[in-house]
Amino acid sequence: MGTFLEKNWFKLAVGVILVAMIASFAYKLLANGGKPDERLTAMKAAPSFNLKDLDGKTVTSQDMNGKVQLVYFFYSFCPDVCLPTSYILSQVQDELKKKDLLGSKAQILSITVDPTRDTPEVLKAFGNRFESKPVPGGWTFLRGEESQVAKLAEDFGIMVIKEKDGNFSHSNAILLVDPKGQLRNYYDASNPELTVDHIVKDVVTLSKGK
Repeated sequence: MGTFLEKNWFKLAVGVILVAMIASFAYKLLANGGKPDERLTAMKAAPSFNLKDLDGKTVTSQDMNGKVQLVYFFYSFCPDVCLPTSYILSQVQDELKKKDLLGSKAQILSITVDPTRDTPEVLKAFGNRFESKPVPGGWTFLRGEESQVAKLAEDFGIMVIKEKDGNFSHSNAILLVDPKGQLRNYYDASNPELTVDHIVKDVVTLSKGK
């Protein structure tokens, strides 16, 4: 038994942390009557950032002023949750396009935690899976130094742990930030009860200045 724990303590610890964070997200959802659009009380100011887009242009948190943001920490080599969550974001993207909000009043930010492997070329190929008709300022993929992004994720309340095999354990959460830069909600993207409509309704609500 002791040998098992010694060999697997890291994975067990990561599992415990992930379960705790998911439970926290679930509690918040239940506290809101199970409907993310009922209560969007500001939690705290979202942390500032200074990153690069796939063309090497600097993108800062100040550039997001006046827009609702959906922020997702991911990496393209992720073996499980990142691809389906990015698909959810692609559906949100399509709905926001229909409402003429994407790019003007709302923006999706996908920030890689694995900039070494996620080169601009790799991320462009990844993004092309979802953006059939890109909207300027609509869905932006961002990169930074690995330590810089890890600190930013931590400041957002997202756990990121680099494993020995080079992959990452991370909280699979989409963050909602209002036009004034206030963090309003976490969505557990692994929760089967989370729907695209929930997210879109919250974005619409915040885009109206509520």
